[in-house]
Amino acid sequence: MIKLESKAPQGPLAEKWSKHKAAIKVVSPANKRKLDIIVIGTGLGGASAAASLGELGYNVKVFCISDSPRRAHSIAAQGGINAAKNYQNDNDSVFRLFYDTIKGG
Repeated sequence: MIKLESKAPQGPLAEKWSKHKAAIKVVSPANKRKLDIIVIGTGLGGASAAASLGELGYNVKVFCISDSPRRAHSIAAQGGINAAKNYQNDNDSVFRLFYDTIKGG
């Protein structure tokens, strides 16, 4: 039988993040260029992560496959947020925005 190991710090939930930050190995500024960091996706989150890590001095590689470069999830989400303004007779609402988001996800 395979036992899954979460490697989460021991102790109460409220203290786990503090324990993790205290025990994590820090990368020396001299070694940042020796690490290749791969970011998957170039939406708002992926592009932001890649830019931030690049500014910190890491060697960043970005990987993205898109059959339609103008149809990213970030763009679709922003369009959905803008569409949920609930104008009269447009058959749209905040409820419908959340419903479509959950259904699409």
